Amino acid sequence: MKFLEFPHPEGGRMIVHVDHITSAVYRQGEGDVKTRLGLDLDQRQNDIVIFGDDAEQAWAELQRLKSES
Repeated sequence: MKFLEFPHPEGGRMIVHVDHITSAVYRQGEGDVKTRLGLDLDQRQNDIVIFGDDAEQAWAELQRLKSES
């Protein structure tokens, strides 16, 4: 099974199964603007926005999973 794990914006940790991600939007940070990854999830879950190093790591993992498929 393929999961992404990252800090939840309101505290704690969150694990999302990649099959529940309908789209992902990545924006590399510049200067004072942090890197941002927005995950649109299916109707079972709310959408999530991840910032900084966590966004970069989650994006790298999504890219790795994509290349393996």
